[in-house]
Amino acid sequence: MDEMKETYIQEANELLENLESSLLSLEDNPNDKSNIEQVFRVMHTLKGNSSMFGLSKIAEFVHDLETIYDKIRQGEMQLSKEILNTTLASFDHLNKIIYDSELEDQSNKDNHFKLIAEIHVFIGKSDSVGNSDTSSDLPIQVITDSSSTDDQSDSPKTFHIYFEPNPNIFLDGSNPLYLIAELAAMGKSIVVPHFKSVTNLDTYSPTDCITYWDVYLESTCLKTDVLDVFVFVEGNSIIEITEIPFINLISNNAFNEVVIASTFKDLKTDITSIRLLAESLGTKVISEKSQSKLSKALAAEAASESGGSSVSKEKVVSSIRVASDKLDELMNLVSELVTTQASLTLYNEKNETPELEVITENIEKLSRRLRDIAFGMTLVPINNMFSRFQRLVRDMSETLGKEIQFVTEGGETELDKSIIETLTDPLMHIIRNSLDHGLEKAEDRMLLDKPRKGTVKLKAFYSGISVYVQIIDDGKGIDVEAVRAKAISKGFINEGDVLSDKEIFDYIFYPGFSTAAVVTDISGRGVGMDVVKRNITDLKGAIVVESTVNVGTTLSIKLPLSLSIIDGLLVDIEGVNYIIPLSVVNKCYEVDNTEMLNNFNKLLILDEKQVPFIDIRKEFGYSKLDSTAKSQLIVVSDGDHEVGITVDYIVGEYQAVVKPIGKYYKNQDFISGATILGDGSIALVMDTHKIVELYTDHVKLENKQ
Repeated sequence: MDEMKETYIQEANELLENLESSLLSLEDNPNDKSNIEQVFRVMHTLKGNSSMFGLSKIAEFVHDLETIYDKIRQGEMQLSKEILNTTLASFDHLNKIIYDSELEDQSNKDNHFKLIAEIHVFIGKSDSVGNSDTSSDLPIQVITDSSSTDDQSDSPKTFHIYFEPNPNIFLDGSNPLYLIAELAAMGKSIVVPHFKSVTNLDTYSPTDCITYWDVYLESTCLKTDVLDVFVFVEGNSIIEITEIPFINLISNNAFNEVVIASTFKDLKTDITSIRLLAESLGTKVISEKSQSKLSKALAAEAASESGGSSVSKEKVVSSIRVASDKLDELMNLVSELVTTQASLTLYNEKNETPELEVITENIEKLSRRLRDIAFGMTLVPINNMFSRFQRLVRDMSETLGKEIQFVTEGGETELDKSIIETLTDPLMHIIRNSLDHGLEKAEDRMLLDKPRKGTVKLKAFYSGISVYVQIIDDGKGIDVEAVRAKAISKGFINEGDVLSDKEIFDYIFYPGFSTAAVVTDISGRGVGMDVVKRNITDLKGAIVVESTVNVGTTLSIKLPLSLSIIDGLLVDIEGVNYIIPLSVVNKCYEVDNTEMLNNFNKLLILDEKQVPFIDIRKEFGYSKLDSTAKSQLIVVSDGDHEVGITVDYIVGEYQAVVKPIGKYYKNQDFISGATILGDGSIALVMDTHKIVELYTDHVKLENKQ
């Protein structure tokens, strides 16, 4: 049961995420019928899931909430801000009680009944809701039989339901007979089964479902109630529900062949089924002449069928649910395969067997393709984060008394799921700062000839093999002189230091740094932006600030697509192997060591351009450069900066599986991980971003002196 509950929670979280996104869209477009339908459908599915797992309190709560949106979509109510506020509060509540379905937490229980009372006001229920366990058992009206005593006063209707399950329906635990039984319980019914013929025994599987049904149902329920029965299988089954002229399926023995023909001519029912139906009703079997007429009518209808009565005619399975731990295990196995393939390549190089070389090349191609496919499976669209930011903006705009428009762009951009999980909190903090410090109130904006409503844009896009995420606002901007003055007062720089605006803005990310004149509950304590940068740096990313006073601010975050497998350049420094990520390598040069020795300004002229360099041998504690030898200089880039890194040899390109280096080495500034080479030795992965920072820090120190 624990596994089933976990499945329920996973599905509920996905549904609630879709619900919040649709609700926030509704706030901007309250008359959007598609969003109203989406909200209703999500609530309906969540109610069905909760009922199926026996979570009655959640199901009852969602049922009442769903009633509001059913009335709205039927035109019986108008969507209002009060309804949206209650719905969003209910969304927050549902996010908690899917983990506390029995309301054992007293705060959840109190909030539960408070929200039920609010919802009942909207739907016009007069019953009072107490805080006892018995009062929480709010009945969900279910039509079980046309003779049941309920408040459904509609006259009986007759439905024809054509249900053809997907052949693989049994594989996910579904049983179509339960659905047929549920239909039969809704009123008086006649069920006619059919069986598909098996033409090829070689391809037939005993787990395939080859049965399909025609069901004739007489009930006072609505067509939507009938469709609800199929809520878990409608995506991959053929389901057609048609209301037909009313007939009493049991007592009307005068039901003749003319009525049969006129009633069923539109239906996807074969002649044999109609003959069986007629016999079950106690009438004579349809004549051969009537069969012929009916066959022609059915054929004509099939030829002109436009799908008007079809609920779902396509059997399409576009995706499947896979647990994240299985994806992690898949990536681990692919990583091991890549490492093993490297060993095979090394063995082939030593033995030089023509047959083995062909096999090695094929294995390398296959492992690379498998790596790319597995890697693609771990990528998640960044718009999965967008709804929570929309909610943040909505709630904070009311708290701050500001009119704010939140715009998203590039939500289809994909990132490794582990990166997205780590990136959420830094983005949340940046957006909070933009709302609190960046955007002005409506009155102040109008004095500056700006629109009353401020804008915060969250934008994502690809650039090469990296992903950029930008937070852009059109607010007051950051005063570079105020930042400079604060940096001087903190002792970070001297009065006479000459720094670019970009370098000055970098001090925003120093611990305890804040220019806020007033400390608020939202921001301004100088805590957070240093953590933001540290988290992004841990993701092998970088963050840059651009801002203009009274125009706005843009924070750009550059991130790798993935952290697990990279294409790198394998190099050697005094017998030790290192990997430099190929994505940051611009060009490689061979230079005489004499050009670098006693080079006080650490600059080389390469391709008629000055390129700064860092003597990695010195920084890593190796012996000095041999003045009689040559070194390889690898120019790496980090945003606007280019820096050369000196190494002894370039071994070649290498597909590296990056592993963490452990707690004893986690404080190493210039190493971000390690990989196992084909011969079993270890190569350390350089963090070039940190190395470039080292160079810029050296420059700042020299300027300060």
